[in-house]
Amino acid sequence: MAKKLGKNEKLDLILSELSALRAEVKTLLKEGGRSAKAASARARPAPAKKVAKRTQSSRKPAKVPAKPVLVDTDDDEPQPASRIA
Repeated sequence: MAKKLGKNEKLDLILSELSALRAEVKTLLKEGGRSAKAASARARPAPAKKVAKRTQSSRKPAKVPAKPVLVDTDDDEPQPASRIA
């Protein structure tokens, strides 16, 4: 069975992997800079077609707005100014 690593050992392992990844990224960026000149000469592909939005499924209930909304009603008779009158 493998020995259980302590916090410091775990940290050292993570930092060593991080430094290895940084070195790999640097080399890939250098290589990418060389091939980027050749890639710019190629024609760009056509943009992808937009996909139509799907309708809301019937399983999900409609979302209720968080704040109440004032609804304008068409009343024939105007409301009295006070309830006493």
